[in-house]
Amino acid sequence: MMSTPYFPIKVFLSHSLSEWEQRKYNCLAQGEIDPIFHYTTAAQSHLWKQLFELYSPFSRENGREFYKNCFKEISQTIPSSFPYEIVSLGCGSGEKDHLLLKELMPSSVDLWWTAIDTSLQLLLEACIHCPLNIEKINPILSDILWEDTLKVLKITNSQKRIFTLFGVLPNIDPFVLFKSLETVLSKEDFLILNAHLAPVKSESQQDYIEGIESILYQYDNKETRLWLTEVLRDWGIENKTELFNISFSMHKNFFRIEATVYWKENGRLVLGQGKELKMVKGSPLRLFFSYRFTPERLEEFFSHWSFRVINRWLFSNKEEGIWLLQRI
Repeated sequence: MMSTPYFPIKVFLSHSLSEWEQRKYNCLAQGEIDPIFHYTTAAQSHLWKQLFELYSPFSRENGREFYKNCFKEISQTIPSSFPYEIVSLGCGSGEKDHLLLKELMPSSVDLWWTAIDTSLQLLLEACIHCPLNIEKINPILSDILWEDTLKVLKITNSQKRIFTLFGVLPNIDPFVLFKSLETVLSKEDFLILNAHLAPVKSESQQDYIEGIESILYQYDNKETRLWLTEVLRDWGIENKTELFNISFSMHKNFFRIEATVYWKENGRLVLGQGKELKMVKGSPLRLFFSYRFTPERLEEFFSHWSFRVINRWLFSNKEEGIWLLQRI
């Protein structure tokens, strides 16, 4: 637990003003908001945290106990005679990672935690409540797919490494993500990730669609809309868009749920660095997407990469799962 009134954080250039402005322009030009922009401000982080507590299985239906039991099994599976560095890619507020650390602490020789997130507020929250001593914590404010971040993560030392990926897989193209993970994880490194699932009776396409439809209410609600449109208010363009819409579509064998608004009128949008953007009435601006997987489709996806599945655990409502993988 932190006892000092400050916390040293490494900040990567993904968060520089010039890079931020360029990415903002690219988002609007491509008609798709980068997920990092939904966690930029304290208000956005607060709205996300409220949403997480309302709809995440972790916050409901004994979800915390489910994770604790999974992590207990994992602590008994991995060798305990090594010092470990836990590398959390997108740690958020850190609650799941803290549970993992607490399970590993009694049996591990030594533990270090590298916590990476794009939100300063969530990163601070995660570090402040971390069960490790402050000198064992390495906080990094960065996009987890930022090239310089990946370069740093490729550097290994004598410690074994366990990577965690909680709440990230739904909101990044899984093919892009795993291509990066293959370059970062070393042989025999572990990866613990969770995935949001469509509750299905079978792996058939029809059951998959019905599973997606059954959980749409978790996205088509006022809390989600408030969080996802906060970026429009922050950028001063909310009054230039209309028709917030939730839908789903298939991408590379997986369904994903999408939130979209549309430009309300023709015109030009003046941005930073002297740039302008043409607005075309009726053109879509996708705010967000969230993949919902099925267990077998996801494991078939894993089989195409240099990872082997050691174990998996599924929530009783089949809306979330945890996987333990190892780099091979």
